[in-house]
Formats: sequence, structure tokens, C-alpha cells
Amino acid sequence: MSYEANTNLDEGPPPTTPSSPFGHLVDGLNGAGSLVIAAVMLLMCADVFMRNAFNQPIDGVAEMVAASIIIIVFLQLPSTLRHGRMSRADLFLDPFLLSHPRTALRLRALFSMVGIFACGLIAYATWPIAVRSWTNSEFLGIEGVFTFPTWPMRFVVVLGAGLAALQYALLAWHDLRSSAQAPARGASR
Repeated sequence: MSYEANTNLDEGPPPTTPSSPFGHLVDGLNGAGSLVIAAVMLLMCADVFMRNAFNQPIDGVAEMVAASIIIIVFLQLPSTLRHGRMSRADLFLDPFLLSHPRTALRLRALFSMVGIFACGLIAYATWPIAVRSWTNSEFLGIEGVFTFPTWPMRFVVVLGAGLAALQYALLAWHDLRSSAQAPARGASR
């Protein structure tokens, strides 16, 4: 588990990323998110074709695309974290990691702990909403034209945020463990 991004897309994941059931789960969800992206792309192309060729747009495309974006983000978030592909500002932390490795690893662990809190809060706050949407059979769309249930989207948010919090916890643990073995200061120039 490494924060270091693998920028060569021809290579596989970084060698520090161990294969585990959790890794397979989050990578599988990432693949599912990619399938949702492909389905949304096909749906949008079909809608444009139907709109232009037959003046008959597909009902509910805008609602499905809006819901799909949320689903895609939370399906792919844990894997994005796991493989070090989350957007971050390296301007400060990377040079600091070279000059003060122990402190930088602890700082990175602190950032991961903030991620645990944020993703845990999202999962915690979304859970009752997901249960309510399941029990009340809440739907999104225009009644009589096109509707679909909201509970799958809400449970994906709970699952994705919960797994992202767990991934942040693994990253924090890894950095704290590494900081115990790192020198206090980097090599002098």
C-alpha cells in the first residue's frame, strides 16, 4: 500500500500493493464502476441518436446519468486510494518526505486519519437515508414518464465511503509503521 503513484500506465500496480481479498474487492468495484461508465456512454449515444434520427429521446437519461455519476465515484474511490491515484498536492509533501521522512510519514498518516473521518462520516450519514429510501420505496424521475429506485445509489455511497475509510485506515497504519523504521532526517546534501 503506497501513496506513490504509478505514472507508467504500461506497468501494473506498484509492487508494494499486496494482493489480498480486500484488494480484489476494491479493484472489482473499480471494474464495476468502469462498466457503469461504459453503460452511461452507450445510453447517452443512444439518446443522441434517437433524438436526432427519430425525434424520440430516451426518457430519463438525464436522471440516470446524474445518479450514475454518484455511483461511479463511490465504486471507484477505494481503488483510487489503494493505488495512489487520488489527486493531491505534492509540492510540499514529496520534498518534505526526502528531507524529514519520519515526520512526513506521520503527517501523511494524519491526512489519512482525516480521510477516515470524512469517509466514515459520509457512510454514517448516508446509512439512515439509504434505509429510508429502501423502506419507503423512494424513486427518482418523473412519475408516469420514467422512475427508478434511489436505494441502490444510496447503498453504493455507504459501501464506497465505508471501504474508502477502511483503505485510509490501512494507509495510515502503513505510514505509521513505516515512520517507526524511517530515519528522523533524510540524507544530507
